[in-house]
Amino acid sequence: MARGDNVLPYIHTSGSAWRLARLGIPLRTLNVLDSAQTEAALDGVTHVVNCARGGEEVMLRGLKNVLAAALKRKVARFIHMSSVAVYGDPPPPKSAHEDAPTKPAIGSYGWIKLKQDHMVMRACRNGLSSVILCPPNISGPYSDYLVNLLNAMRLRAFVLLDDGSAPCNLVDVDNLSAAIELALDHGPADGTRIFVTDDEAICWRSVVDYLEALGQLTEPVPQIGRERLSSMTADIGAQPTSLIRSLKHLASNEVRQALRKDPLFARFDTTLRKGIARVGKRAEQFFRMTIDGPTRVSKVTGEGLFDLNLCRQQLRGVRHLSDRARDQLGYRPVHSFVESMDAFCTWYRHHHAMDSAFWPLLAQLY
Repeated sequence: MARGDNVLPYIHTSGSAWRLARLGIPLRTLNVLDSAQTEAALDGVTHVVNCARGGEEVMLRGLKNVLAAALKRKVARFIHMSSVAVYGDPPPPKSAHEDAPTKPAIGSYGWIKLKQDHMVMRACRNGLSSVILCPPNISGPYSDYLVNLLNAMRLRAFVLLDDGSAPCNLVDVDNLSAAIELALDHGPADGTRIFVTDDEAICWRSVVDYLEALGQLTEPVPQIGRERLSSMTADIGAQPTSLIRSLKHLASNEVRQALRKDPLFARFDTTLRKGIARVGKRAEQFFRMTIDGPTRVSKVTGEGLFDLNLCRQQLRGVRHLSDRARDQLGYRPVHSFVESMDAFCTWYRHHHAMDSAFWPLLAQLY
């Protein structure tokens, strides 16, 4: 880091850590679901930046362990990476600023992030100095978001809303890193949310134009009207909760494996399995089908070919402002949108050898 801090990056597995490994930084593995291991990892640590992501258990129980360890080790500052998704999808117009109501769909990514925010705020009331940073999609070199968007455009799986005038919220990876460094020493300590964006009025058309200029598209990105896109994406979201679904989840193999760590439940589960096995294979298959259900095969339609989760982001319609980051953290974007997209395109071209003598052959493989 530019501050000259001694940074200890913790990872869950090495599978997606190649970008860190290439820098020669010592990497340590950590399972945040293990409370003792998490507490030991924070021994001697003064500042924590929580970027952990995974399933709901990792996001919630894992964060609970990290917060408990941070409080016990008397960490001086805790930076939690949240998301603009806590305001819903689409968010209310007032969410241009952080004090707007948070209304994510139950069970959605934004809903889980909101529960995390509340956990951090409770830890703050118990004495943990913390700030919550809320970035949108992250751009710049190595951006998974831009790569996924470009791939969807190549596969004709992305449609542009109207003329692409809808606001597109982005933050360059270096801009976000700069905000994190500032938050280590500046800003509120009570778990206040702070938007971190490129702080520019960017529209989707500008992003699409940059990606089209890479020359990988055979046709322009098709356009669609708001009403049509809204109807296509209306059913996307978390499934409503129900008693039956909750019981099925409780009886699922993944949950049973976790509960079998308890000796009493392990004996009960073993007895139950033996009892079901005695009544025959057909009964065993019946119970398994009742719990897990049949293998689902999605109906293939023209609209089903679209990446609807990506397309519907254009319906958000709100530009999240970084006024609070500027006023309370002293945040100023390191890179402009143009610089960020230029850096991404340069990285992408180099990464795919687009400027090499082999590109004509490689292009046929993409």
